[in-house]
Order: sequence, then C-alpha cells, then structure tokens
Amino acid sequence: MENFYRLSDDESQHEQYVASFTDDATLIMGSRVAKGADEILSLRHSLWTHVLRRTHSPERIYFGGDRELMLYGTVKYILRSDPGSEIQVPWAGRVVFDEKVDKMRFYQVYLDPSAQSGRK
Repeated sequence: MENFYRLSDDESQHEQYVASFTDDATLIMGSRVAKGADEILSLRHSLWTHVLRRTHSPERIYFGGDRELMLYGTVKYILRSDPGSEIQVPWAGRVVFDEKVDKMRFYQVYLDPSAQSGRK
C-alpha cells in the first residue's frame, strides 16, 4: 500500500497507478465508478484536473480476511487555483485484492469530493 500511495501522489505515474489494479478491477470514488483499466486511467487523469500536489497519509489499516483491508487517514491537497494554500481532508478506503495476482480488484474511496474540485 505504501508504493500504491506513492504512485497515487505522483501525477506522472498514471500507467503505474493503473497497473496496481487487475484489468477488470472496479474503482469507486464517491459517485464516480470506473470499471476496467481504461476507465480507471480516465478517472485517474481527471483526479489531477484541479490538484497541483497531493500527499496521502494512511493512519490505520484494518485487515478483514486474507485479501481485504480497510484503511483511513488524511490527504493533503494543493490546488492549481490556489498554490499557496493547503487543504487537508480525512478519507477512508476499502481494498479487495485478487486471489491469483497481487493486485487490487476492488477499491472504494470515501472522502469529500469537493476537496479535489477546488470548491472546498
């Protein structure tokens, strides 16, 4: 998960971020649902529209069986519209790993979506 959040926080790592998922994975962020590598890549690009920089800080990870976990922490954003200020938002996530490969087949993120849009 450390490597995944390093990729998540690096705008140049789109392809590597998507490679963290199985080809048929589901990624849910708020009301946005992406299924499969192409849709996950598209969603990933859109997450950087208003964000100049982001830093995830997972605080706790809870294991729910062999292939599932939940985690929570904070994410700090610097928005393109206001590079002099920082927004910190709590978030949580649920991850289900594939049984055959060490990749995510399901990832759902819970956070206030207005933080990335510049409306917060």
